[in-house]
Amino acid sequence: MLLLFLGEVTFHTFNNQTTEEIRYKKIHCLKGFTQIRLCPDINQTFTRADDKPWDIKTNRFGERIVSEEQNHTNPAKIWLIGDSMSMGYGLPSRETISYILENEFDLKIRVIAVDAIGTNGILSLFEDTYRTTIEENLPTHVYWIWNPSDFIDDEREKKGIQQMFYPFHFYLSRNSFLYQKILPATKNNVYTNSISFLYPSSHITYTNLKHLLERVSQNKEQWRILFSWGMAPSGKPDTSDPNYDVANQFFIKAGFQTIDLRKKTEMMFANQKKIYIPNDGHPDQELAKIFAEAIAVDYKKQK
Repeated sequence: MLLLFLGEVTFHTFNNQTTEEIRYKKIHCLKGFTQIRLCPDINQTFTRADDKPWDIKTNRFGERIVSEEQNHTNPAKIWLIGDSMSMGYGLPSRETISYILENEFDLKIRVIAVDAIGTNGILSLFEDTYRTTIEENLPTHVYWIWNPSDFIDDEREKKGIQQMFYPFHFYLSRNSFLYQKILPATKNNVYTNSISFLYPSSHITYTNLKHLLERVSQNKEQWRILFSWGMAPSGKPDTSDPNYDVANQFFIKAGFQTIDLRKKTEMMFANQKKIYIPNDGHPDQELAKIFAEAIAVDYKKQK
């Protein structure tokens, strides 16, 4: 213990400023043993891979918000669920999907999303939020931006003895510089695929997806699954990724409606629009607009 303490003090002495990575980890809280959530009442600014600043603010529920009105309550009946793409990782508040929907289409959105969670994490977050929302504020429309990163995130899901020790890892990775150096965490929020290959139907993600869809099937008419291309290492849309077509058919076969935005993404990219965050792969402001417009059109079509 003494050696660990001395090592930590030494590391702090030569590293006076908290690293961006650890600072970002600290806006996340742990629910139970393994479920990651955004912490409530945060207001922080970070720097993207292209050196552009982006801010993130949450309300008391730990949901990302883009207006002060959402600080204490959020009765919006349109829910945007998912991982970092739905959350708006790397996007300044004024460029997020929810901000565009609220300010350009006058649609109130509740963002039920956390970065770097897999299929089971998304289901847990959705069900926790649904369970704690009063009946009059339950969603009438649920939009989920799906992407193949779930194949990776689902493989990382903690099971068995890993669940017991994960809280210790969670705490140390956010509070110990020495621990971070000795056991660097697997890099999260990476949306570039070095090699595109088809994940088999036996993959854990399809098992988890089947479970999720069964859990929400009673209200499947409320749900829409959105697709766009991820970014290839070249910075272009990864049109060679075969998993989108297979996943699209998986959702359709289960009776869920999908909104395929891949062609529009290709067209906008060809027109030199800012589709992806450089050196990162997450949606940049123009792709966020594509998602927002698709949600607005679909929502108003159902009214």
